[in-house]
Amino acid sequence: MQEPLHFLTFGPHPDDAEIGTGAFLLKMKRRGYRTGMIILTEGDMGSGTPEIRLEETQRAARDLELDVHEVLDLGDTRLDDSNANRAIVASLVRKYRPQIVLAPYYDLEPGRGRGHADHIACGHVVSHGVNFAHLEKFPVAGPPHAVRRVLYYFLPPFMKPTFIVPVDEEFPLAIKALANHKSQFERPDRPKFFPTRLEAFAAYLGAQVGAKYGQGFYVQDVLKIEDPLPLFA
Repeated sequence: MQEPLHFLTFGPHPDDAEIGTGAFLLKMKRRGYRTGMIILTEGDMGSGTPEIRLEETQRAARDLELDVHEVLDLGDTRLDDSNANRAIVASLVRKYRPQIVLAPYYDLEPGRGRGHADHIACGHVVSHGVNFAHLEKFPVAGPPHAVRRVLYYFLPPFMKPTFIVPVDEEFPLAIKALANHKSQFERPDRPKFFPTRLEAFAAYLGAQVGAKYGQGFYVQDVLKIEDPLPLFA
């Protein structure tokens, strides 16, 4: 049987989950946790062929020391929150049995970047698939599995995260992993924003918690805390 994961991140295209969660996953891996990444589309509507993008994301996955890495073909620019796709996510949750799932934030204005239709759809379909995975009668393979929390990444720039994880040591390594995506970051028609823009936003988040770099996440649930002193120490 597949050894359960502690953290499983879902991304809509190759490079998205690496951008939003890569440094965090590296930090968790170094704390002894098992980590994984599922990419829902091949990114075939962007620059580069599906074969090139697959090679790039596989190299990035090795650099991020992931225990699990899969790339699906649910349709770049055509990803939707359908019952069929919810079932696929639910089956993956049952297969890998993660304690925590990560997904793109879903409540965004549509458009480029974070507002890409696939990013919004990914947030919705993963949220529903995670929910359905715990239902005994939901018709997908594997025993039911209840995830503890869904953490949302790719938050709007001025949205206050629920929490920020310092990633001072891990962020430069995550940038090196992202550099494998040459088809996306070395395009002659695109301004040279890599890695400067990512560094600037990570520094903005890090500054809020007294760190050099940070990655921020939103949690829907109210968090239960028995003793707040250790949390704020």
